Amino acid sequence: MIAKIYELWHKALFFFHKWKIVIISATIAAAVVLIVVLVIGGQKQVGEREAGEQIASLAKNIRSRYKARPDYWGLSTKEVIAKKIYPLSMGVSDEGKLIGYFANEVEIGANSEGLAVMPTVQSFVIAYNNLNKAQCIGLAANKFNQEFWLGVEKMIVANSHGSKTFDWSSKELALPASEELVKKCCQKESNSVIFYFK
Repeated sequence: MIAKIYELWHKALFFFHKWKIVIISATIAAAVVLIVVLVIGGQKQVGEREAGEQIASLAKNIRSRYKARPDYWGLSTKEVIAKKIYPLSMGVSDEGKLIGYFANEVEIGANSEGLAVMPTVQSFVIAYNNLNKAQCIGLAANKFNQEFWLGVEKMIVANSHGSKTFDWSSKELALPASEELVKKCCQKESNSVIFYFK
């Protein structure tokens, strides 16, 4: 009888020990998964933040360069590259294209193709082109500061499915754009996020 009790007790301890190992292993696995998710999510937010800071710096540099003038006459991507108005975090490709944080082409001027601004025009465009869906969402729904938004007239998300304009007077597509609405506008590839500055 004592031997049976001892045997049952020994089996109970064995199973308890096994469950302890299973619980500890599951906890460690869950912690590793959580860390990986947080790191990946954090990197995504860093990318969005960096691209957003690039646009804000670029717009600020342009305004500083043109503040003594009555308009933005002559402003274009070529002019920004030639006069080195772009922030240090941006680069210029061998083909003479301005490259943004997401390794995409950035156009500056009167439109998303970088056409030079004409005389008397007191606004300009910064367009981040050829963005994938995640980059498009991250940039268009970026949490820019209030100072940035004070200088923005509107923002357009454009791709082969068409374009959506976010502005201050719209009820459905108001600025700043919500991530939920932007997700519906961005497609898998070839998106442009175009900011119109005043």
